[in-house]
Amino acid sequence: MAAQTTTIETVSVVRPMKVIALICLILSLILLIIALSTKSWVSSDRFHTGLFEECTAESNNGRPANIVPVPDAPAEGTCQSITRANLVYVKAVAGLLIVAALATFIGLLANLLGLKTNDLHKKHTFYKGATYAALFSVLCQLTALIVYPVCFFFTMNTYGIRNWAFDWSYGVAFGAMLITFGASLMLICDKEHDEIYYKEKTIYNPPDNFA
Repeated sequence: MAAQTTTIETVSVVRPMKVIALICLILSLILLIIALSTKSWVSSDRFHTGLFEECTAESNNGRPANIVPVPDAPAEGTCQSITRANLVYVKAVAGLLIVAALATFIGLLANLLGLKTNDLHKKHTFYKGATYAALFSVLCQLTALIVYPVCFFFTMNTYGIRNWAFDWSYGVAFGAMLITFGASLMLICDKEHDEIYYKEKTIYNPPDNFA
């Protein structure tokens, strides 16, 4: 008589929204790093400034080489650290975005660990942590993106001119905030954990004399 062996196979099905949320968090972190490291949050003529440095572009289109649009601006084609008075808010905004980047990294790490583990309790803990981290990151980014233009409006006289435009670095930071918000929404809406199925398989082994 054939011997009967029963095995139970565990199959884990990953929910796609959590994978998409992970991709969004990675993209958001990259955009935050770009926004922090670039120097084009606001610009006026050939002068542009970021959160850590301000720069003056080289003259072109026949402009005189000795014209500097902003008092105490760096020389053409160079940058300098921001040391102007009344710009404490710039450091605060940079600090908020650094905290947001750290929270985003923690969120994507927790999401990744939740996707990799097969322990249901750990999955719940990791996904919950990823959700809270993403929401905290959104709060920090939103605060920074509101504080910066409001405070800049009241401190424009520090630069001696009033003709300004928000540049692409601010737009990158705004895009990072929207992507992080989308990731947090996906983590919140997809409340179900990864589904685990158990498949039972029966194997019949022939007797030794048939081997």
